[in-house]
Amino acid sequence: MCVSNKSKLTNQIMEIPSPPSRITFLHDKDKRMQNLYYDIDIRSTYNKTKLRNVKRKYWKYAKFLSDIYIERVQRLVWEFGCIRDNAFCDWQKAKRISLNNIHNPTTEIEGNRNHKYYVYREADDEFESMRIEEQLYDQVISLVQDKIKDISKHLKDIRFYKLCAHCETMNNVTISGCKSKHKLCYDCIYNKKECPVCEEDMGLLHCDICYRYKKELVNTGCKNKHQTCKVCLGKIKRKNNLCPFCRETCSKNQPAVVPIYVEGTQHTVEEMEEMDESYFASSRIMSYR
Repeated sequence: MCVSNKSKLTNQIMEIPSPPSRITFLHDKDKRMQNLYYDIDIRSTYNKTKLRNVKRKYWKYAKFLSDIYIERVQRLVWEFGCIRDNAFCDWQKAKRISLNNIHNPTTEIEGNRNHKYYVYREADDEFESMRIEEQLYDQVISLVQDKIKDISKHLKDIRFYKLCAHCETMNNVTISGCKSKHKLCYDCIYNKKECPVCEEDMGLLHCDICYRYKKELVNTGCKNKHQTCKVCLGKIKRKNNLCPFCRETCSKNQPAVVPIYVEGTQHTVEEMEEMDESYFASSRIMSYR
């Protein structure tokens, strides 16, 4: 490979980090991969079939480049490296011969030394040009693999995405409480007492503690019969069992504490602590014996 090809490959690598310019993909005469890389916005695409087709094209292109990289580029880098090392050894040998005959220099010895040096420089240029081509393959393959990872991640994110009936954007949706059961995203249904599509009353009640609309409110158990949602009432009873509105006891009988089970077992935290205490006590008795 000549020096002009080396400079051309160097210019291609220098163009890759610059954001305004488009990357020149290898073996892409019609610029199909370049247009696919820049013209299709993955994050704004919610068609799973289209995303899978784009991912398949990227995968085939990455496999094609990897095969060329393994079969040709790495082999040529190794061959040119061996040629360069042999040429360097021959040049050093001719150099030692020339130094040993420094007092009786001859034209043949000097010419042999200069010839070995030029052979080494040519072999070194070819080796460096192949190293630049190897780096170019590495960069393009890594870019394509990163794009494949982005598509896979985006496919996982939009697994439950559907079109919102109100804002018409793809997002995680929930079924509203209206008769038509419109599918709405979180922004369209949050703190809405009426369906934003058909303006039907969904029968929701406002909780004055969490400031959200809930389908059902329950009495706190105080004399004034204040009401909150079940989630807020459970937090109140676990904290101090006092009504947040009138500061009276929510119920005469202290409510039972909601059992918290250890993950992966059918035992509560208290049971596990008692088991640990009994185990350590038995181990201390055995140690004393």
